[in-house]
Amino acid sequence: MYSKQYLESQLAVALGGRLAEEIIYGEDMVTTGASNDIQQVANIAKRMVKEWGMSDKVGHVVLNDRSGRGPMRMSMQQRIWGNKILGEVEQEVERLVNNSYLIAKQILQNNRDLLDHLAATLIEQEVVSAEEFQVMLVQFNAQTIDYKVLGQERNRER
Repeated sequence: MYSKQYLESQLAVALGGRLAEEIIYGEDMVTTGASNDIQQVANIAKRMVKEWGMSDKVGHVVLNDRSGRGPMRMSMQQRIWGNKILGEVEQEVERLVNNSYLIAKQILQNNRDLLDHLAATLIEQEVVSAEEFQVMLVQFNAQTIDYKVLGQERNRER
């Protein structure tokens, strides 16, 4: 069992690789290597809203009919729940993903020196042990952010 706080943290963590590429190489040079991470983020966010009732806006309902497959699944959901609530689900998923992206980006930007050092170390030796990484965290005085519930805005423009 996972808490909402834990799952929201996992969304930010999963976006770290893609964001590191974006920050270091620029948005136009991001590779496809993070595609699995992005898919994982989308899946977790959808499940939080549709299966686990972790959205105050949508409510504590289960909207995912696991028995349905293919095109019939969406039309059945639309009949049961209506377009309005399905639109709210999409907005909530977007909010979770976008805000997790912003949090992860803030953490990486706040720790840019550590990120650059870690990237250079990985290029040189390909692997960094947990102990080596812990030393780097202390060496670069890694900055964290206080945990807070993700904002209510979708932050589409950011």
